[in-house]
Amino acid sequence: MKAHEADLREEVAKELEQQGDHTAADARDRAAAFAADIAAQGSEAAPSPRLRALLQYAERLSLAPGAMTADHVEALRAVGLDDVEIHDAAQVVAYFAYINRVADGLGVDLEPEMGTPPGA
Repeated sequence: MKAHEADLREEVAKELEQQGDHTAADARDRAAAFAADIAAQGSEAAPSPRLRALLQYAERLSLAPGAMTADHVEALRAVGLDDVEIHDAAQVVAYFAYINRVADGLGVDLEPEMGTPPGA
C-alpha cells in the first residue's frame, strides 16, 4: 500500500475535483487523509460511494475470486460505472494479483520503498 499511496491520493483527488464541490487544494487534503485512513478502516474510509464500491469489488476479487457473482458487478453499475470501467477495474486487480504471485514465485525482493513484508 505504501508504495502506491501517491497513486491512490492522485486518483481520489481527481474524483473529488470531478464531483465539482471541492477545490483542488481541498481535494488533495481530503485525498491525503483518505490514503492515511484506508489502511486502518478499509473501504469504509472511501469519500464517495463510487470509490467505496470499487474498493469493495477489488477486495472481494482479490480475496475470494471464485465467490464473485453478477451481483458484485451490478453493485458497480449501481454507483455509475459502465462496462468499460468495470472491465478496467477487474483487469487492474487481476494484474496486481498475477504480478505479485510471479514476484513471490521467483523470490523477487521488494523495492526499498515497499518495506519489509510481514513475517519476513
